[in-house]
Amino acid sequence: MARQRDTIADKVRLVLDAPDANVTPLRSGADPRLVSLVRLLARQAARDFVDAEVEAARRRDLQD
Repeated sequence: MARQRDTIADKVRLVLDAPDANVTPLRSGADPRLVSLVRLLARQAARDFVDAEVEAARRRDLQD
């Protein structure tokens, strides 16, 4: 279940592009498990955001 936030986006620009594997190089002491967890959480947050925006757009379309 997505968390409710008090933020509203007027416009959403979604760019589907293959990420570069070397965008964020790991520091020598970074725990790879932590890096994987952060990436997983970021992807989930992005999915939640897009889902919420799609639902909001659907509601706006139904009201018109």
